[in-house]
Amino acid sequence: MSATPSVRGSDAARAPTARDNPAARVRVYAVVFAAFVGGGGYVPAALFLPLTVAWTAVILLSGLPAIVTGHVARRRAVRRGLGGRWLALAGIAGGWVCVLVALLAAAALVGVVGGLAVLIGS
Repeated sequence: MSATPSVRGSDAARAPTARDNPAARVRVYAVVFAAFVGGGGYVPAALFLPLTVAWTAVILLSGLPAIVTGHVARRRAVRRGLGGRWLALAGIAGGWVCVLVALLAAAALVGVVGGLAVLIGS
């Protein structure tokens, strides 16, 4: 009896390995991109409003693929017996943190623009 789980379909000819989970790499890249590139951009972006909008969009658009590919990687790891389940969960959590930061930044941006509109209107 083999210790390797059986795999149906076209993947039956090869045994699963820890490297067969490409969705795990994609979500890690998305979270790292959002954290380093997007997070570091808020310092100069605070001085220039359109740049703040752009960096908020970058973080949001990086967090969403991290969430989706994290779920894909976690399901693939469970179904095929691959490694990386906890890393996939970390990617899902990191993606949700990126989305939360982007939503908070968007709310702050709306507040600043609304406050300026009130000041200019009075």
